[in-house]
Amino acid sequence: MKTDVFFIFLVSLSANWLDMQEIKDLNAYRISLKDKILDTAHLAFAQRGIRAVKMDDIASSLSISKRTLYEIYGDKESLLFACIRKDIQVRSDYMKDYVANHNVIDVVAEIYRKNVDRLRRTNHLFYLDIQQYPKIVKYIEEEHAHSHEKFISFMHRGVREGYFRKDVNYELISQLFDNIGDFVVKNQLYMQYSYEELMVNLMLVPFRGFCTEKGLKVLNQLKL
Repeated sequence: MKTDVFFIFLVSLSANWLDMQEIKDLNAYRISLKDKILDTAHLAFAQRGIRAVKMDDIASSLSISKRTLYEIYGDKESLLFACIRKDIQVRSDYMKDYVANHNVIDVVAEIYRKNVDRLRRTNHLFYLDIQQYPKIVKYIEEEHAHSHEKFISFMHRGVREGYFRKDVNYELISQLFDNIGDFVVKNQLYMQYSYEELMVNLMLVPFRGFCTEKGLKVLNQLKL
């Protein structure tokens, strides 16, 4: 009898372990699937615009059921929000590491290159469509506001390193760039000019204005 009880106990432990392993595997699959969904959806939104992409399209691209997609992301807005949040986090993590290992001029050059590349690969309809999601726009604005102190700290670092001028009010510069960004969006300038034109004239030209000779020399070497 004791042997039977012990056997049953071992079987129970094995069953529990198998259940836990199955749950662990399922969770790992779900996490992997969530990332695949976000990558697929974000690429589709960027290439075609948000309105043109249906939840059915995303499910079909991943060969999963629409039901599975809705179980993970309740609706299209939730999926879009998750895409935006991941994109911001990935870019933030990349730049945090880049800033820590490069001088400020190299950082400016990298931001320029990354932005031009990202904008070039993004359909202008994406920027038009996203305005229809106030909660997401608010989130983007809040994230941008949080970056204000980082921007000021970065500019002061450039002053200490001798790349940026000391006689510039960088609080005003920060407001200038914010207003430039708003102006571009509100007036849909990306419909009239190439992304390279916008970035060169609205980002690099102002940047050159508060660079020292040392900073300009490095910018020229980078052909910016």
